[in-house]
Amino acid sequence: MGGEAGLRVVAVRSRKALKVFVELPYRLHAGEGLWVPPPRRDVRKLLDRNRHPFHEHAEVEYFLALRGRRCVGRIAAIENHAHNQAHGERVGFFGFLDAEQDEAVFAALLRRAERWAEARGLEALRGPCSFSTNEECGALVEGFLVPPAVMTPWNTETYPRLIESAGYQKARDLISWWVWRDTLNERMLRVAGRLREKLERGGRRVTVRPLDMKSFAEELSRVRKVYNSAWEKNWGFVPMTEAEIEHMARELRPVVVPELVQFVEVDGVPAAFSLTLPDYNMALRFMEGRMGPRQIATFLLLRKHIHHCRMMALGVVEEFRNRGLEALLISETIRAGRRLGYSSAELGWILEDNAPMNRAIASVGAVHHKTHRIYEKSLRTDRQP
Repeated sequence: MGGEAGLRVVAVRSRKALKVFVELPYRLHAGEGLWVPPPRRDVRKLLDRNRHPFHEHAEVEYFLALRGRRCVGRIAAIENHAHNQAHGERVGFFGFLDAEQDEAVFAALLRRAERWAEARGLEALRGPCSFSTNEECGALVEGFLVPPAVMTPWNTETYPRLIESAGYQKARDLISWWVWRDTLNERMLRVAGRLREKLERGGRRVTVRPLDMKSFAEELSRVRKVYNSAWEKNWGFVPMTEAEIEHMARELRPVVVPELVQFVEVDGVPAAFSLTLPDYNMALRFMEGRMGPRQIATFLLLRKHIHHCRMMALGVVEEFRNRGLEALLISETIRAGRRLGYSSAELGWILEDNAPMNRAIASVGAVHHKTHRIYEKSLRTDRQP
């Protein structure tokens, strides 16, 4: 522990400082067996206020913690106008929190983000969210020995304690589930079939189909409609703008597997969809966070041997909830994954209090294996969150 002596927190004001901000985790986590270095170009793009559409509806400040000339930590302070408008709140967020395992450094970084939020009239600080629930979020509090799946954060066991020592309390837990290819037995297929038949007996025409890459633009429009409708009442959800959906689609299109993206249509209208990706972290862990010719060749070689995937989104529009469409999507995805040779999948995250979705996932034999936590601290002296 270095204590507060010689410790200062400064705003990122130059390209050189931004490079230090980007590079810090690669130094801090070098040698950590489970940490997967994300491609640097993706991180730079996400942080770029001129290139990533998140910044069109948010204000962000980046900070570095320094001891002398040595960088020992980083944090982003965030005001997401879209979130506050959607939820009628005045909260700020912190994200990209990485630092040496030092209570004084964590406290100084969070204190600086709190002061930034207070100066903007915000009443609480919540996180980690990098940048929102539409991107990576939560501190891992359970499942430290499980390799992180694609687009999920990983941290050491001391990380949550260091956040809590700065006065932060649990706001929500995010649950991830694990399912094996042999989970989907004939009984579950019959149950999913009966759920579908029940809808059809009510005079509804139910279609389950994979993504059509030849009509990608139209499919994207369907995704946005279902996504924003299905999640609109969820805690912490922020509707994705058209620009954000298009940006995400450009990033995912080269790596998406159409059979792992499933739509349910009722009478020709999109009622539900799920997005599952191969767990590209199984290849990215060997690429050193770079995308040069050698790393790309490594990725193309290793992606053929990926046997795990992650269902990262599953949503049902309100009219068709609690009718079994969740289980139908999961069973169809497992069946497609089995055909493609995947042996297991992570499903999540799911809000801990989303009982219908968690029940649906448990009903197909999935096992709870990871928990991420979003913390909150009141910035008002008259109450705590």
